[in-house]
Amino acid sequence: MLAVDLQVLFGLVLYFGYSPFTQQALTDARAALGVPAVRFWAIEHAGGMMAAVVLVRVGRVMSLNARTIVTARRRRLTCFALATLIMIASVPWPGLPQGRPWFRW
Repeated sequence: MLAVDLQVLFGLVLYFGYSPFTQQALTDARAALGVPAVRFWAIEHAGGMMAAVVLVRVGRVMSLNARTIVTARRRRLTCFALATLIMIASVPWPGLPQGRPWFRW
């Protein structure tokens, strides 16, 4: 949970403070949605990651409210697996049009 929370904190700082794509999207959202790279960073990436964070939180709460340990583990596994798949799908992988390199030298 701590790792996800820290990643959200850093992501929000980058999203609202340093991202030129977000600044462009915030100034003129309708025009920005026509540009695929801006749309990815402003909507798809941020929305996917926030959905994953919500799933992680929901999985934790659902597991805490479970009656048995087996049910708690199953709920946690299901929510965490879905969150992981959403995170993987929302990453700007190298080779995609909006992709980023793994290492910047």
